[in-house]
Amino acid sequence: MASLDTFEPEPLMDGLAVLEPEEVLPLYHQIKGNITRQIVSGRWKSDHALPSEPDLCTHFGVSRGTLRRALGDLENQGLIVRRQGRGTFVAKPKFEGSVLGSYRNYRVGAVPHDALSRLLGIQRQPATPDLQHILQLGKHDHVYEVRRLQFMDGVPATVSNSFIPAAIAPGLDKLDIEHEFFYGLLEQRFGLAFLRAEEMLEPVVADDVVAAHLGLAPGAPVFLVERHSFLVGDKPGEFRQAYMRGDRYRYRIELR
Repeated sequence: MASLDTFEPEPLMDGLAVLEPEEVLPLYHQIKGNITRQIVSGRWKSDHALPSEPDLCTHFGVSRGTLRRALGDLENQGLIVRRQGRGTFVAKPKFEGSVLGSYRNYRVGAVPHDALSRLLGIQRQPATPDLQHILQLGKHDHVYEVRRLQFMDGVPATVSNSFIPAAIAPGLDKLDIEHEFFYGLLEQRFGLAFLRAEEMLEPVVADDVVAAHLGLAPGAPVFLVERHSFLVGDKPGEFRQAYMRGDRYRYRIELR
């Protein structure tokens, strides 16, 4: 593959199929499928320019509006990026983690967050009735609410709220949470041995607050991840809700 300085789009056109107008699928959807396959197969490499819009319109025999609808969807999916004055390029591969595997493996790197995070807030507060139920606490118990922004390769990737029973992590609000992996810190400082977790994953769209933290437009696709973590004896140790960027991350499921 030629470098960006000598990159010529014409050879890339060879791998694109010709559209079939008589098929049920709309033309823009067929274009998305064509381009997606070029990227997923590795034929179109990360950071390389796509053929120009006029070239693609000519190849597919479609209007600029139809093509731009396809490119807009691909951009929302995080497969391509548009650079002002330069053109459209293949995006960097998404970060990836497995849904399956041991909880210990999950904590030490299945989701490739950076060790460095940004603390958005931490507060010790009375447990509300819903948290009393989720964390099996009494009505006079307290929790720490920890709000963090996490990164992947320096890019804002996840904004999360974690609720930890205050009794099992006394003084949590006095520790440096930003420069260590959170679960490693809980284990090292408080001896909290998280043995398993239940996690629910749901595709949603970012509201104004989530979008602002993650550098997205409101309405962009994100994953809502709800996690219940358990200690020895199946005692609840954390309840967490997090929003992860859908354009920079994907989950992998291995079936055996």
